[in-house]
Amino acid sequence: MILLPKTKLKNQLALINAFSKAIIFIVAIFVISWAVRVISINETDDQLIQKLDQVYELIETNGIDVFIDNETNNQGFGSYNILKEEYISIETSIDTLLYEYIADQKREIDSDIYDYRVISATISVDEQVYLIEIGKSIYTIISFEQKLKSFAFYLLIFLLLISIFIDLSITQILLRPFGKIIDKLKNTQHPKQFDYSIIQTRTSDFMYLQESIALLMHQIEEAFESEREFIGNVSHELLTPISIIRIKLDNFSENTQLSDDDLRKLYEAKTTLSRLTKMVRSLLLLSRIENKEYLKNENIVLSLLLSEILTEFQDRADLKQQQITFKNTSKKDSFKGNSELLRILLSNLISNAIKYTPEKGSVSLSLENEKGNIVLNISDDGPGIDQKERPYIFDRFKKFGKQKESFGLGLALVKQIADYHSIKIDVSSSQKIGTHFHLVFSIKAD
Repeated sequence: MILLPKTKLKNQLALINAFSKAIIFIVAIFVISWAVRVISINETDDQLIQKLDQVYELIETNGIDVFIDNETNNQGFGSYNILKEEYISIETSIDTLLYEYIADQKREIDSDIYDYRVISATISVDEQVYLIEIGKSIYTIISFEQKLKSFAFYLLIFLLLISIFIDLSITQILLRPFGKIIDKLKNTQHPKQFDYSIIQTRTSDFMYLQESIALLMHQIEEAFESEREFIGNVSHELLTPISIIRIKLDNFSENTQLSDDDLRKLYEAKTTLSRLTKMVRSLLLLSRIENKEYLKNENIVLSLLLSEILTEFQDRADLKQQQITFKNTSKKDSFKGNSELLRILLSNLISNAIKYTPEKGSVSLSLENEKGNIVLNISDDGPGIDQKERPYIFDRFKKFGKQKESFGLGLALVKQIADYHSIKIDVSSSQKIGTHFHLVFSIKAD
């Protein structure tokens, strides 16, 4: 199995094609080198045989005396071209056996040794045996091989580049519908926003994928709608009896003489009802945010909103003798969103910071611009969050430490609102040191 890097399908296909072509290219280099060698040798041998046949015809037509004059005791004939690339020799032979063969041989010419591809043949004329040798320089053969190899190499590279370009183009065309399907899913923030139009493609797998995704999105949309209706109905149904119970408790406390112990129990019951009311409203709010029922078209000045919220919480901080500092260095802190939701988000974070900061501790806020965005930092001197619990702080109904008075919806609501406004939120915390919330409001996204 080939281990491919984690990347897009088209990139993986391109890597596979490139890898396979690289292997083919390497194998082809060795095969072509061997084939060129064989072809050049065979071609040279064919040429030598043709020249030998021409010599046979000349001897048969003109006789051997044209080359060797026995009367003048001339026992041989030899001829080299000026570059010594080819030679031919005819001489009398003492060997009576007739033969023909081709082999590589060395020849000494003018005190220099040359390598030749030589065809040697014996012929009998007038009861005399003659040896005929025709040679072709090995250097010439090698030169021919090099030219042939160079041509084959450049042709192979050209074909390789053409094939890679064709493969990439075809891959892009074939996978274009798949890319559009992925983009469609990325752009879907909610099942109701999903585009059910079919992307045209001739690939049956992509058609099946689109049908499966559309069916799945219908099911998700139905599940979302059922959950919204359920939470909405339950919330409204719960709020009515809670209000009735609260009114009855108020009437009972006003019209009845109660002991201090009974008053304490009555107060605890009313506190529980308040917490229950808050939880139901939070669930209803979460449901409405998930279904995108809030508009995000208000121009909100974050520094002003933070100042208003800090003013509201100042009394709580004074009771614990806490110091709240707010540093604003931003030149642009205007953000487009829903003021009601952003007030809930910021109030929950500031409320938690004050709540978990010990007496005479400090809570600090800073607002600044960074890389064209608005950055808000909220830090406290609280007990911090355990490292094991940190990944789950935004989960619903998650309670950590001694949060007996909480239903675990505050930070879940913060995360839901942040995601709804495309606000990036990070948390860093150390036990016994404190917790730091880092929020990035993307101006460009709005």
